[in-house]
Amino acid sequence: MSDRLLGPIVRLQVQRDPLKARGIGYDPTAILAVEEAAIGPLGIVGRHEGAWVLDTHHAAHPRSQAGGRRALSIGFTGHYDRMAGRFGAAPLGCAGENVIVETPGRLALSDLTGALVVRSRDEEFEVRQARVAAPCAEFASWIKGLDVVVAKHDQPEDVAFLDDGMRGYILEVTHLARPRTVRLGDEVWLRA
Repeated sequence: MSDRLLGPIVRLQVQRDPLKARGIGYDPTAILAVEEAAIGPLGIVGRHEGAWVLDTHHAAHPRSQAGGRRALSIGFTGHYDRMAGRFGAAPLGCAGENVIVETPGRLALSDLTGALVVRSRDEEFEVRQARVAAPCAEFASWIKGLDVVVAKHDQPEDVAFLDDGMRGYILEVTHLARPRTVRLGDEVWLRA
């Protein structure tokens, strides 16, 4: 097996509450940046002020709409650069991914066919089966600075631009036997 470095983790975050209300809008203020997180078979939790905060997609979150089906997501700085180039601004982490890796350029789903390996100073572990986090009308409208949600079919070019992983990828974590600690600066590798 050969591993290729994708880059260091430059942002870890959890969503304390859902970021969108269908038809109403997108609000990233529920995103909480953390310096340490634990990724386990039920999802991700972030350490904040001495306590663990459940991500809204964690299976144990009381308001989880995904029931653990979107337990972990990942994004890349190069994608944010491209979004900012198209829409004028794209604050790092605004799309809500849990782990953001400093990687230039664009990574398509076909670039992530192997497992992603998180390497900390103490251990390494795999997260698997990347799949596209499909763009929603709420996020597309928000990043364009619109005050109202515009249906996906009324903004096809922008939705298409945000698709194929531009807004991030969802990863499989149910194979993990226990939670694993990750910190800013840990590295993410692609195992082919």
